[in-house]
Amino acid sequence: MQNINRISISNTTMSMLCVMFGPQGWADLPDVLLCSIMVLLGSSRDLLAFIATCPSWRAAFMSMKPALDMIFPPVIFRNCADQTSPAGCNTGNTWELIDLAYPSTPLRRLSLPNILDTMEILKCSYGHAIFSSGRSHVIMDVLTGTTVAAPPCPSIQLCYRTFVSPEASPDSYLFVSSPHCLYAWRVGSPSWLHRDFLNAHLIHEMVSFKGRVIARIQQKLYIVHLAPELHVEVLRVACSDNIDPSKLSRKLVVCEDMLLLLGGNEKAFSIDFSTKPAKYVRVADGGLSKWAFFFGEKPIGQPRLLVNPERIGLKGGQVYQLDQNGRVFSYPADGEQDGEWVPEPCFVTINAHFACSTTSYASWV
Repeated sequence: MQNINRISISNTTMSMLCVMFGPQGWADLPDVLLCSIMVLLGSSRDLLAFIATCPSWRAAFMSMKPALDMIFPPVIFRNCADQTSPAGCNTGNTWELIDLAYPSTPLRRLSLPNILDTMEILKCSYGHAIFSSGRSHVIMDVLTGTTVAAPPCPSIQLCYRTFVSPEASPDSYLFVSSPHCLYAWRVGSPSWLHRDFLNAHLIHEMVSFKGRVIARIQQKLYIVHLAPELHVEVLRVACSDNIDPSKLSRKLVVCEDMLLLLGGNEKAFSIDFSTKPAKYVRVADGGLSKWAFFFGEKPIGQPRLLVNPERIGLKGGQVYQLDQNGRVFSYPADGEQDGEWVPEPCFVTINAHFACSTTSYASWV
């Protein structure tokens, strides 16, 4: 992953850059300059405006998105439900992107295309919402509203579905599992890949880690290979004598160069890939204090992270849980939860705002 902290224009003035790269249109600005501009943006609203400027600026954003996701706070993607619409129907519904600092003024309102009227939203994953109806799936980039429809899935018995965007690949994939088979659709391709996989219907989650797609089924992890053909192999991870394997059914979280297992009332674990086989190790006390983690009540893909959350008034080492009504709760990321969740004081404004409005779906993006 590119280290955006090393990209700076502090030693190079704008005039010098203009001399270096010559007179060009806004769409032709070099990526190094665009990356420098993105790092200096002050809010999610500014970032959305940057993305909407032109296709080349959006492409520069996409190339830096994994790193930018950790320095820009997440926003909330939510449905303002129309009470006259039947359950699972989007007709008449408005979708909004909500800035944590200004919940009463949406960053953007999205009007969904008619194709989504009868579809149900399943989850948000890697900044994309997955809508489904039967064998049909549509993926929407929630920052731009751009949609793309997948060809009908070959199976009618569909279980787990997620969208994954591997860091080392220019391609993104929609994964769908059915009893004993895993399907993968590369966005833009005319057909699905598939592989027989005995326990595919039991997949809990899939994440991209260092260019590899990792799937979890209870305490077992698997590597999903996309080339030269789709296939699945067991990722063998040893468990030390003082770790109870039953405690490893956690949420997979990619945190910079670490693959973590978080959740439950136990300490957090990471996977040490420097040994063969890899092994689970407990995260030291305070080892997660650099990050805040943003989980949703409904299943999502890779949870959002934020580096040094104190700069916006949040705490490191905390999970900020968003329920389906859009309210935010918090608890320690190391799993030491004390009783019931309590509303997060830092989000009193957003909790109050959502208490006065109706929503049928809310997710961090």
